[in-house]
Amino acid sequence: MSTERFVPGTVEWFVQAVVAGGITLVAGLWLTALFRVGSPPWLAGVTLAVGGVAGMTWGIYSELSL
Repeated sequence: MSTERFVPGTVEWFVQAVVAGGITLVAGLWLTALFRVGSPPWLAGVTLAVGGVAGMTWGIYSELSL
């Protein structure tokens, strides 16, 4: 068993992008579920959801070898 510990800052940047995008997506979906369609919080939720999907897509796409 390894005695090395996790060192903060060693996570790959694409993993950080995918995780941050996922958290942003979930926050956006919660806002769209909790507020009336067309209200300012709902629009913020849509913006967050789209941004979260974009962040996850960017993180995944950046590691694909096409």
